[in-house]
Amino acid sequence: MKRIVAIGFLVVLALQFVGFYAYFGSRLLAIRQEMRAALAVLPEEKLEKIVISADEFKKLDTEEHEIELADKMYDISRIVKSDDVYILFALHDEHEDSLLSLLDEMIKRSTNDKKPVPSQLGQFFALVFIPTQISFSFYHSESIFSPTEYINSYQSVALSIQAPPPWA
Repeated sequence: MKRIVAIGFLVVLALQFVGFYAYFGSRLLAIRQEMRAALAVLPEEKLEKIVISADEFKKLDTEEHEIELADKMYDISRIVKSDDVYILFALHDEHEDSLLSLLDEMIKRSTNDKKPVPSQLGQFFALVFIPTQISFSFYHSESIFSPTEYINSYQSVALSIQAPPPWA
């Protein structure tokens, strides 16, 4: 029962740390799939034409068919090269913009938090738990060692009580 409660507590704690980023990742994938589907059916007239020089185009990362220009995300439908310019047929992705701004806001809030960690939490993590009962299983060792007088008379120094000598 204690193990189930401990595992449940750790799962809830992990969800607190990972939950937002898991939501962010899954939502980002869903937005990208929606935009790919929208780009497949939209006519060329409804797409924005972005003209970029060849030097600027080399600086852009277009591997995922997405670019960021002027703090806006665009999904690229197709790229046409003519002379020294590239014409990008793209669609402004407002949902991805809002999701990325939400992530930026969350990161800013977490870095602006100057409150120290409560001292009780630090003390809790510094606690050393000592088991109240020590039980050893000699199931495997019985087949290896035979009970001799030496093994039966051996007493561990680690298990003796550490106390100062009595005063005279």
